[in-house]
Amino acid sequence: MEYAMVRWFADRYRNLWLVVLHALVILGLVASIPANIVAFRTMTRGIETGEQAVPIAHTDVNPLGINTFLQAEPDPDKVAQMLDMIAAAGFSFIRQPFFWYEIEPEPGVFWDTKWNVSTWEKYDRIVELARQRDIEIIARLDKPPRWARAGQPNLDQCPDGPPTHYEDYARFVEAVVTRYRGKIRYIQIWNEPNLRNEWGCQPIDPAAFTRLLALAYQAAKRADPTVLVLMPGLAPTDQTGPENLSDLLFLEGMYQAGAAPYFDIASAMVYGYGYSPSDRRVEFARNNFSRVIQTREIMVRYGDHAKPLWVAEYNWVAFPPDWQGLPSVWGRPVTLEQQARYLYEGYLRAQREWPWIGVLCVWYFRWWLPPDDPANAADPTRGFAIVEWDLTPRPAFQLLARARPILDRAWTGAYAADSRYWQASEGWERRATPAGQAWVPQNTAGTLEFLFGGPRVDLTLLPGTRISVQVDDRPPRVLANTSARPQRITAAAGLADSPHTLIIRPLSPQGGILQANVIRRPFVLDTLPSFLGATGIVLALNVVSLAWTLRRLGTRHRIVASLTAPSLRQSGAGPSSA
Repeated sequence: MEYAMVRWFADRYRNLWLVVLHALVILGLVASIPANIVAFRTMTRGIETGEQAVPIAHTDVNPLGINTFLQAEPDPDKVAQMLDMIAAAGFSFIRQPFFWYEIEPEPGVFWDTKWNVSTWEKYDRIVELARQRDIEIIARLDKPPRWARAGQPNLDQCPDGPPTHYEDYARFVEAVVTRYRGKIRYIQIWNEPNLRNEWGCQPIDPAAFTRLLALAYQAAKRADPTVLVLMPGLAPTDQTGPENLSDLLFLEGMYQAGAAPYFDIASAMVYGYGYSPSDRRVEFARNNFSRVIQTREIMVRYGDHAKPLWVAEYNWVAFPPDWQGLPSVWGRPVTLEQQARYLYEGYLRAQREWPWIGVLCVWYFRWWLPPDDPANAADPTRGFAIVEWDLTPRPAFQLLARARPILDRAWTGAYAADSRYWQASEGWERRATPAGQAWVPQNTAGTLEFLFGGPRVDLTLLPGTRISVQVDDRPPRVLANTSARPQRITAAAGLADSPHTLIIRPLSPQGGILQANVIRRPFVLDTLPSFLGATGIVLALNVVSLAWTLRRLGTRHRIVASLTAPSLRQSGAGPSSA
C-alpha cells in the first residue's frame, strides 16, 4: 500500500507538470497567432504580385531619373559635360528647376536688365542640350519673384511661398508650357507645399494649394493638352501642423479638397533616413523607403488607383570619412558605398513589388554651390550628391551607371501592347481590335520580343492565336487560344528572379497579343496560411494531450481513493469512529 501511495504521488507530480507544460504551450501558440499576423502584414504590406494587375500609364519608363541644378552653371560646356555623364550613365529623366523669379523678374517681363539678355536663354540651352541626348525634363516650377507676393508678411524670412494672386502663377505656368511645347512633356507644380519655408511661413493649407494646383493645371492644358502634370513632391514628415504638415495628411487634404482631376502623375519623396531599402516597417511616424506605400494606399482609398506615382527625390545622405560639417537631419548617415548599394537595391525593390511606380529621381547629381563657398562648406545637403564638384563620380554614380540593363524592363505588373518594352520586327503590327490594342502577326516570318524581369510571364491572346514562345535560351513551346474570347496563358514560369527576353514567333497569321503580365509571388505571401494551419494542428494535439492528462489524473485519483478507503475503515478512521 505504501508503495502504491508513493507511486501515486510521483505520477501525480509528473502529470501536474505535464498539465502546466501543456498550458504554457497552448498559451504560447494562441499568443503567437496575432503576433504572426502582425509580422505577416508588416512583411507583405504593399507587395503586389502582378497576378491581378492592369496596365498603369507612365509606369513602363526607365526608372532612372536624377535632380539637376543646371541653371546655376554659367559655363555651357560644363552643362553639356554634365548631361553627357547623365546620359552615358543610363538616366532618362532629369528633374530640373525652372525658377519663376529668374524667368519673370517683373510682371510680364522676361528680360534680364543686368546682363541684357533674355531670361529664357539659359533655360532654352538646357532644353536643347537635354533633347540632343534623349533626356526627358521634368520641369519643376516654383520659387516666386518678390513682386508676386506683394502685400504678404515675412517676405525676407520666407521668400518662397504662394503668390498673392494665384492667377499670376498660372500665367507663368502657361508661359513655360507654351514656350516648350513639344520639347518638355512633364511639369511639376510647386515643391513641398507642406513645409513652412515653402509656403511663405503661413499655416499649411492643402485646400489653398489645391486651388493653386487647379489653376496651374488648367493653364498648362490650355497651352499643351498633351503635357503631363505632376503634383508637387511632399516632404516626408510626421508633423501635424500648423507650421509643417505630414505628407500623408497633406495628400489626404488635397483629395478632400478635390485635387484628383488636377494632376496626371502623383509624386512623393523617398528618403532612407539611415534604414536599408529592405526595412519593411510602415508607420505614420517612420521615415524610410517603405513610407511611399502609405502614399499609394491613400491614392487607392480615394479612387485614384489608375494613376502612376513618380518619386521626385530619392536618396540616403552619405558623408566622406573626413566630413567636418553639420550633422545630418535626415537620419543616420550611411557610407558612400552603402549609399550606392541602397540606391540600387531600392530601385530593384520598387521594380519587383510596386507596379504603380514610374521614375525615381535621385536627389541629386551635383550640388549647385562649390564646396569652398562660405555658406555651403558645412551644409549636410552636400551628402546627397553622387558626383563631386569637379564631376568625379562617387560610388553611387558608378554603380547606377551599370544598372539600366537590369532596371529598365518590364518587372512586376501588366503591360499593354503600347508598352515600350515590346520590340517588333517586320511582320508584326500594333493595331486596334475589338478587345483593345494588340500586336497582330501579318505573316509567320517576324519576331516579337518582350523585355521583362521576374520568375513568370503570362500572355493574353486573342482568339485564334497560335505562337511559339521562347525565354532566353530555353526550348520554345507552343501557345494557342482556341476559345472564342481573349485568354490569358502562362508563357513561362519557374524562372530566375532576374532579367529575361521573351521571343515570340507566329505559327499562323491570325489572332494577336493584347498584353503581358509579369508575375512575382514571394514565398512570404503564402507563409501565414501554412503557419496558421501548422499552429492549428499543434494546438489541437496539445489540447487533446492536455485533456488525456487531466483524465488520467482523475482516473488515478479514483483508483487510489478506492484502495485506501477499506484500510481507513479498518483502522477506525473516518466519521463512523465518532
